Amino acid sequence: MFARFFAKVRAWLVLTRGSNLPTVWSNLVAGWLLGYAYTDRFPWALGLLASFFGLLLGVSLIYVGGMILNDAFDARWDAERRSTRPIPAGLVSARAAFVVGGLALAFGAWFTVVSSLGGHRGITFALVALLVAGVLVDARWHKGVRWAPAVMGLCRALLPLIGFFAVGGLVDGPHFRGWNLVALLAHPCVLWLLTFSVTLVARHEAGPGAPPRWAEWLLYLVPVPLLLALALPDVQGVPKVAVFGCACFWLWIWLSNRRHPLPAGVGRRVADRLAAFPLVDFAAAGLFCHQVAYMRAATEGSVEAGWAGLASALVWMVPFGSFGLTLLLRRWIPTT
Repeated sequence: MFARFFAKVRAWLVLTRGSNLPTVWSNLVAGWLLGYAYTDRFPWALGLLASFFGLLLGVSLIYVGGMILNDAFDARWDAERRSTRPIPAGLVSARAAFVVGGLALAFGAWFTVVSSLGGHRGITFALVALLVAGVLVDARWHKGVRWAPAVMGLCRALLPLIGFFAVGGLVDGPHFRGWNLVALLAHPCVLWLLTFSVTLVARHEAGPGAPPRWAEWLLYLVPVPLLLALALPDVQGVPKVAVFGCACFWLWIWLSNRRHPLPAGVGRRVADRLAAFPLVDFAAAGLFCHQVAYMRAATEGSVEAGWAGLASALVWMVPFGSFGLTLLLRRWIPTT
């Protein structure tokens, strides 16, 4: 009896791909930190903390719901090619997966929108609606459709933007005009490109052949826009942060390629690339680290100075903590 119960619990965890959740949190927090630095106000109260954790819960439910629906739509395909997946194995019914996945997606969207700070729910609602639409489209049509990686990439790219606007980031303020706006969008674009590249490789995990070599080499170019963005005119940042983050990403990908040769190592490589998302988030922190230096210079004991100390810790603790937590969780919950 207990064995059957724990088998069902593990089956649901497998459906959620919950080991990837820390990478989702890292994407969101990267945008949230930058957005808060550019709100031109520094609220610090229980309301801000409630908003922060509400956003984390909301995007987590959206991700989990999308992953469950992914398997629900793939039930017939998995029955023919991957019979050990929870639904074809009889541990979870397709009907239950549709219901739970749909509810998680709906409640996740609601939590994300209501958790955004007052005055910014309109744009947060628009971004969340676009995210939910992308999740549904990808879950339903990702098999055998060439444009599916682009849709999945869009879902990742929206996460830092949701964090940015939900906390009150102002792209129409004096901080973001011209090249500064381009620099702000570099991070979402890099996340889109990384997701696109990983998806191209992942398509060969359960199919014949090996991924094209250009898709593998493309991964090394993925974070380069984060370095170029800090070299744009009028853009103020901390280049050494971007360089260190990119170096960590490149080293991790190189080690992964050595440990997992193709074609047998496709699945392991995909898992390693998914774990690398937080490293890209840290590389994108150059803009934030420049702004937080001004906050540190505020009057001792002020809200600005207190926030700067906490944010300076979060800016590296969240990405590298998420990276390590992903590696830990994937020992029990498969990432793909």
